[in-house]
Amino acid sequence: MNFTLSIILTAVPLLLITLGALISEYAGRLAMFMEAVINLGAFFCFVFSVKLNSIILGIILSVMICTLIVFLLDLISTKLNASVFLISIAINLLLSAMTSFLSARIFGTRGVLYDQNFIFTQGNAKIISAIFCGIASFGILFMLYFTRTGLKIRITGSDSDVLASQGNNVLIYRHLAWIIASSSGALAGCAYAMRISSFVPGMSGGRGWTALAAVFLGRKNPIAVIGAVLVFSLAEYTSSYIQNVSIFENIPSSVLLAFPYIISLLLILIIPQKKTLEEK
Repeated sequence: MNFTLSIILTAVPLLLITLGALISEYAGRLAMFMEAVINLGAFFCFVFSVKLNSIILGIILSVMICTLIVFLLDLISTKLNASVFLISIAINLLLSAMTSFLSARIFGTRGVLYDQNFIFTQGNAKIISAIFCGIASFGILFMLYFTRTGLKIRITGSDSDVLASQGNNVLIYRHLAWIIASSSGALAGCAYAMRISSFVPGMSGGRGWTALAAVFLGRKNPIAVIGAVLVFSLAEYTSSYIQNVSIFENIPSSVLLAFPYIISLLLILIIPQKKTLEEK
């Protein structure tokens, strides 16, 4: 598998997560729960695929259930006028605990889960998962920039008064933003579970937070956001590759695995500073 293809296959699920986070940012309520949704989506995908002996049903049910949970919690928090930021963090904590609890109840362990009914060829799994994540990403981009619904979502956070003045219910688009974000995270979680033919606790590996960083670095510009995703994917691929290079064999693997997050931190620190200097 050549270098370019490897980067693309690494980038596509992360792009889907990032676009979900981008929609939530457009709506003025950044989805801080992406990390936990990815893990819960991967867990449900494994559970239903094994129990029903169908990966397709596993993916569909996983996405539906994760989305329904987030939507119901969103409705409850709206009724109670809770802080959007705090409820988003609370959902992240709740979903993380739910994944651990259900794993212990169903399989008797909070560790790695694997089954003969959930085994895929690594190369094929990467390509197939990249295809359905890519289709979903294209669908989100098309909806955002070529439909009236997408236009309304994009101005929900910045110009909600304009929407309301035209007779639109702003809450509908805020709920829709989190529905799309949670669906994106769950679908990406299914992709990651397929790629390793198992469920591993914390298998999101910080990609939910990386997606939020990409939205922040891209300043809600889709081209810039995609560029940030490619940079992070390159860093992730590099961190995996250099572990097999002899010159880095004395460096702890934990340091090498942290390479993508070191890159994201450096970009977050540097890019805003450059923007400020240019504006001056």
